[in-house]
Amino acid sequence: MMMTQTDKQSYLGVRCLSCRQPIPLPSILVDGVSAAEQEDSSFSYAPYNRVFSLRCRLCEREKPYRASEIMEFDGAPMARRSRLRSSGERGSGRLARSANA
Repeated sequence: MMMTQTDKQSYLGVRCLSCRQPIPLPSILVDGVSAAEQEDSSFSYAPYNRVFSLRCRLCEREKPYRASEIMEFDGAPMARRSRLRSSGERGSGRLARSANA
């Protein structure tokens, strides 16, 4: 089966300020950008002055981004890495036993 232009997947996001990898926008931000564009079809830079914070899925650093930095990326967004808890993190049973001793 051949892929056509309509089969091409893309998503909105920003480039991480630390590692330069694409960070996909959460759906609430995508909806907000779309609504702002529909409200005022003439160019108004007021919505582009908005600032929001996003955490990179690769380097896990959180940085502030402007709406004007949003761009379209080809392909599918990278899956979020699951964080494994180490034995020294909060919630460890060892800490609870020490507090009750």
